Amino acid sequence: MFSFKSPDANLRKTAARLGLLFYVVLIVSSVSLATAQTPTPTPPDELPPPPPRGADRIAPDREPVIVETAVQADGTTSTLIALPAIADTYLASKRPFQNFGSDALYLGYNLAGASNFGAERMLLMFDVDTYVPDGAVINSATLRLHLSFSSPSNDAPMGTVVRRLASAWGEYTVTWNTEPAWTAVDSTAPVGSTLTFYEWPLTDVVEGWHTNLYPNYGIEIIGDETIQQRERAFYSRETGTNLYPILFVDYTANGDILPPDTMVNPLPDYTKRNFTVSWTGTDPGGSGIAYYDVQVQINDGAWGDWLTGVTQTSAEYGDGEDGTKYAFRVRGVDNAGNVEPYGPAEASTVVDTMPPNVTVDPLPGVINTDTFAVTWSGDDSASGIQYYDVQYRYNGGPWVLWQAATTATSATFAGASEGVYEFEARAIDNLDQFEAFQNMAEASIAIDTEAPFIEPILYLPIIFQE
Repeated sequence: MFSFKSPDANLRKTAARLGLLFYVVLIVSSVSLATAQTPTPTPPDELPPPPPRGADRIAPDREPVIVETAVQADGTTSTLIALPAIADTYLASKRPFQNFGSDALYLGYNLAGASNFGAERMLLMFDVDTYVPDGAVINSATLRLHLSFSSPSNDAPMGTVVRRLASAWGEYTVTWNTEPAWTAVDSTAPVGSTLTFYEWPLTDVVEGWHTNLYPNYGIEIIGDETIQQRERAFYSRETGTNLYPILFVDYTANGDILPPDTMVNPLPDYTKRNFTVSWTGTDPGGSGIAYYDVQVQINDGAWGDWLTGVTQTSAEYGDGEDGTKYAFRVRGVDNAGNVEPYGPAEASTVVDTMPPNVTVDPLPGVINTDTFAVTWSGDDSASGIQYYDVQYRYNGGPWVLWQAATTATSATFAGASEGVYEFEARAIDNLDQFEAFQNMAEASIAIDTEAPFIEPILYLPIIFQE
């Protein structure tokens, strides 16, 4: 990794004479990005006028410059490269149909004179993919612009935000009315009134471009848009000086050409409505896993995205449907941009949200012995029955648990006294789901062991009488 400071006025004059490469080297050798020195402010009466608007200029051809390289102890190579802007412009709210692709870069709010420009926002784009090799790890990235004008001249620092752009735009066609879509704030930095360099950290944004987490449509910088005369102007890429916009990218190339190796961890055969899916991964190439994508397949159908671009290694899958099979697979994308191809299903489970359905089979109405067989049966929609409980009551008395946690579906009831016996059964499935006893008879039988015996057809109305 590298650091550098802003050059003073003498260095800028020297750079202008000696050319771009010597200029960038002087920048690197003179100052640190993180702790730039503040030069002596230009006296108010020496401040230049604002740059002209509606200029008809063509940007000079410029190539990226490798500022410095260093071989690390592990054999990797760290490089600091200076990327010139490949497109830049600003937008003006009071000129909603006008393009300013050849002008300087204005920011803030213009309220000077009768024909003001309103709110002003800057758009910039840099070619990262062409000049930062595949397999590189982004250590840091910093945007540097040089202020050429400030109004008021001795203004307090203006807060600014950087937003990553989410749609395409043309340098010489974009206007306020065709402003590209933008995302959340990615970076902030204050811009003073001193005519010097100002910087915005863009490491996360550049890393996302490089790993193809999202397309590179550039960035937008927005300042103070309160209705007042308060604006800044920066050198654009059309300037003939060496003060054009630069994106400094510090990266390490480790030659990683291998994609990550990831896997969804096993799931139970059956699970409840909400369950946790987890996965693991390694990166044999050494650059490290940048993020994961996880897909789900329902009942062996088509695969669909569940989680994309996530860094965590587990998540809860919710609202599963009873009897439905869910399968999962994962892929990894490393910091070098290598993408692991999806494979077949790596783990699956079936959701079971319903308790078993159980009933006691019908019994004879009346028998003349004190021993008889009781049978029951049940079914479960998914995980299967783990065991049964069976209870009975005698002559309408309290319910008594007769068979507990049994896997059998029949048992012999012996030593019965004369009277009426009623039975009810329930089951517990393999996810420990069960329906509570309802204390309602599912089958009943009358015991008559002493003559004269009751005829079943005559006795049946009596035994069910309250």
